[in-house]
Amino acid sequence: MGLQGVLIAAAGLLPFLAASTEIARAHPSGLRLGAQEITQAVHGKLCTTPGGARFAFGADGRFAYDGLWQSSGSYVVADNSIVVTFDSGLRRAFAISVRDGVLYMEQTRVTCGTVE
Repeated sequence: MGLQGVLIAAAGLLPFLAASTEIARAHPSGLRLGAQEITQAVHGKLCTTPGGARFAFGADGRFAYDGLWQSSGSYVVADNSIVVTFDSGLRRAFAISVRDGVLYMEQTRVTCGTVE
């Protein structure tokens, strides 16, 4: 499956932010992103998948997932990845890339926007 995460309440799918769209357009298919670009795309934002799962990347470094299950923890951004440390102590790095102008977390397309 590949994606684990955390919970922050927000309703519905959110549109891309201009910054996320600009980053996606700047990279051709399959390129990975540096830490600064990933931070710009996800920091303080809610990212959703086409299936409705939600990944919240708080401005305070907290991470939340709400999808097939719910979990929470903290995150740090690195080149090409987001490293999540779940409240259980498990640590996992998720690869971040852009393919055909779309942001991907592992093999899953995500759309990121501000938390309302």
